Amino acid sequence: MYKLLDKDTIEMEIVPYIPLPKRGFAPTAPLYEIVNAILYKLKTGVQWEYLPSSSLFSQKVLSWQLVYLHYRIWCR
Repeated sequence: MYKLLDKDTIEMEIVPYIPLPKRGFAPTAPLYEIVNAILYKLKTGVQWEYLPSSSLFSQKVLSWQLVYLHYRIWCR
């Protein structure tokens, strides 16, 4: 499984521009993994339900619902 961008590139060039939540809970997963999953989905066109969660993520396996929730929030 290939990665679109490496962890350092995502953390240094993309994550600082993501707005932090004003209310609610902070994300339990690292933001670079959520961004990596969104970029993978946009690049390949795979459906949200079929994100390869076990091969994309290194620390904590994310559900597609969590990735989609962050995508919807960031698109607003």
